[in-house]
Amino acid sequence: MQVIFQSGGLGTRLYPETLNKPKCFLKVNSKTIFSHQYAELIKYNLHKKLIIITNKNHKNYFISFFKNKKNKPKIIIEDPIWGSGGSMIKNINIFEKKFILIYSDIFFKINFKKFINFKRGDSKIICHKSNHVFDSDTIFFDKNNRITKIFSKKEKIKLSNISLSGIYFLNKNIFNKLRLKKIDMANIIKKNIKNKVIYSYYSSEEFFDFGTKKRLKKLKKEKFNKKNKKLTFIIDRDGTMIEEKKYPNSIEKIKFLNDFLLFFKHIKKFNPLIICITNQSAISKGFITFNQLYKIHKSLNFKLQNKTKLNIDAFYICPHYPEKGFKNEIKKYKIKCSCRKPQNLLFKQANKNYNLDSSIIYNIGNNVSDMLPGIKSNIKNNILINRSLKNNVIINKSGYKEMNYLTLTNKIK
Repeated sequence: MQVIFQSGGLGTRLYPETLNKPKCFLKVNSKTIFSHQYAELIKYNLHKKLIIITNKNHKNYFISFFKNKKNKPKIIIEDPIWGSGGSMIKNINIFEKKFILIYSDIFFKINFKKFINFKRGDSKIICHKSNHVFDSDTIFFDKNNRITKIFSKKEKIKLSNISLSGIYFLNKNIFNKLRLKKIDMANIIKKNIKNKVIYSYYSSEEFFDFGTKKRLKKLKKEKFNKKNKKLTFIIDRDGTMIEEKKYPNSIEKIKFLNDFLLFFKHIKKFNPLIICITNQSAISKGFITFNQLYKIHKSLNFKLQNKTKLNIDAFYICPHYPEKGFKNEIKKYKIKCSCRKPQNLLFKQANKNYNLDSSIIYNIGNNVSDMLPGIKSNIKNNILINRSLKNNVIINKSGYKEMNYLTLTNKIK
């Protein structure tokens, strides 16, 4: 498969180290970053049809690197003024119908085989939980992993912490009808998501954007020999993070629980993936619409971010309720389903969307019905919040643990 390695930028944020050197030729663990990147491509046999886009001042670094290697890449000299997207438009005629695009300022260790086989043949982008959200293009995607919205890094309000990684699998038709101009790849994706299906492939594997001095310094301190594990929290809504009121239909009726906020502030340092799975029978009963609920969750996230600098990455909602007899009930939702807790369909959906590792998930709720889908999904840490307990922990026969938020906070270090 053809791989486009894009290294055309000037790396000005890393001056003077990159004054006359590409970012990927800086060193980590006594080896250039490009050596690490190239080794990953070799591992998945992706090095044989490599195209490197770089600028004239950096060309000789790549020529020297490949001097004694059997497989030589095609090196294209590009003017940095076109940006990451404009450079692709300019050279589109030499690209195969489908190809992988990788940015040079990403340190990565990922399973390319799994990525390529996901939604095989379709355009997709690896995304991950960002730890520098205000310097990243972030996204929303639906239950089928289709990207529905992109938030530019320039936007001041970020309601998503899921960031584009800089590794793409693309069909070249996304460049159709685009004239040559300076443009970022994120903006090209944004132009396409309404008319073309572009998927998100969420990964908690090893990604590190080292495009600034601060992040490069951190990269040099990291140890990437161990398996990278991204801590995940699946959290119930009513009674767990907000007061349990009957069918709140506006943000004014939403009030965060103080112990939850303290816990949320504590886990921020882990930069975890956070998913809310909630039964919302008020939709089937006609008390609230999906649009109202979306606005509540959007506002809830905005308030969470202001209070804790952290927010919910995804909401999974069951709108069903089988019992009839409500004045404005929605008939199509009056069914027995597999997504209403204690069933675990939404847990399965979250696992599929985010490639979750059940051994490092905390499933948190305030009801036994929140615990059972976690147990069915082989989650090891199912925590029932019992505010009447002090420092002790009760282990239930079903396998879940009862404790208060303070005890849970002390256990997650």
